[in-house]
Amino acid sequence: MTRLILSYLAALIAGAVIVSIANTHIVLEGLVGVGANIPTHVRIDAISRDLVGFGPTLMALLAIGFAIAFPVAGLIARWLGESWRRIGYALAGATAVFTLINAITVYYTTVLGSTITPVASGRDVTGLLVLSIGGAAAGLLFALLKPARHLQHG
Repeated sequence: MTRLILSYLAALIAGAVIVSIANTHIVLEGLVGVGANIPTHVRIDAISRDLVGFGPTLMALLAIGFAIAFPVAGLIARWLGESWRRIGYALAGATAVFTLINAITVYYTTVLGSTITPVASGRDVTGLLVLSIGGAAAGLLFALLKPARHLQHG
């Protein structure tokens, strides 16, 4: 049980860090695309500020998403067999991030009546997919660290 919890926490931290850094990078590249000059030290400062400011909220939301997605992936892996385990957890992590970013946008729009996109990098499909890759990496890490049960096909 301890190894399972530590695997989950490692995946959660890795996912939050990767998604937060990807989010910052996408936003900064959008600014570069319209002519801004962003030196390396400013990029590093922006990344560190986002990790401190956005990271904890992102981690809390990912904790919920992963707590739903990873057990579902585990059940599916039991049905499909061991060979699907790693890809299943990676897809679960990606799906959790994809769903989370869309849910945040829907919440802001419908409940708060806001016209802003709270996670700007998830505004378009490319950004959303890049953020989802962070979730996939977290899911794969979870699969690699989590002790495997004896999976039975059927």
